[in-house]
Amino acid sequence: MRAFEALHPCSLEKALSELESLNEQNINFMIKAGGTDLLIWIKKGAVKPDCLLDISFIPELGGITYSQEKGLCVGAAVTVNEAAADNNVRGLYPGLVEACLSHSDQLIRNKATIAGNVCSAIPSGDLLPILGVHEAQIRLVSQEGERFTGIEEFITGPRKTTRKANEIVTHILLPAPPEHSASCYLKLGRRGALDLAQAGVACMALGSGAERRWRIVCGAVAPTPVRAREAENMLSGIEYPDEKTLAEAAEKTMAAVLPITDVRASKEYRRAAVGELFKLAVLACAEKMRGGQP
Repeated sequence: MRAFEALHPCSLEKALSELESLNEQNINFMIKAGGTDLLIWIKKGAVKPDCLLDISFIPELGGITYSQEKGLCVGAAVTVNEAAADNNVRGLYPGLVEACLSHSDQLIRNKATIAGNVCSAIPSGDLLPILGVHEAQIRLVSQEGERFTGIEEFITGPRKTTRKANEIVTHILLPAPPEHSASCYLKLGRRGALDLAQAGVACMALGSGAERRWRIVCGAVAPTPVRAREAENMLSGIEYPDEKTLAEAAEKTMAAVLPITDVRASKEYRRAAVGELFKLAVLACAEKMRGGQP
């Protein structure tokens, strides 16, 4: 692994000051939280930073809070295992727990962060689809102030986001789920959580009867997560879709994705997998709503 300098600020104010200095000096740097993706990229030579700004020691970026008014607020230094074990996450965001537990393995989840999975913007990222169905907001802070952007707008391509060079992602925000809602995340991989997703589908059902609405986001089948809006519209107002409706909505979802062929799967396999995962995810959420489960 090539040599690089590492900075370890212990406050957000200090981190922003360091960030400003790095930009002014035109130093090639990257921001590190858990580092489970970044350090591998450096080792492989995919990225070659001269400096890492490590934000994992900043107290303001740790912890998870929840309120009905503001929803769930996850600090950028919160690990995947910390999120999966949080009582509010387990009680109100079951799909997020499923996505967390499908991410890598126990040891890596102790270091990997929710925000890191978002900022890495890898198409196969397990947390991206479920954060998409919850319409998560990303909080970015610079010395000029703060701004918020939706996850759909934040990720623009593989390893590409709208984060500016002088900004740090500080929190991931998920709105409080409605009283009548259910969510899930389903992933297809060769070795479950130990492998990157060949395809993944997150689903959320909201409301009852004619007020029922659906959100579906697919991962690992396009450069960015794909919101299956046509399929959502087809299912709108339907609590438990019949086989014909479900199949037609699955076809719309399959048509919306842009999978590639790589060492993990062919594009044809991925497209077919998305259709099947879509049907399973919708039925899983419908069953949860019938049983009164979140």
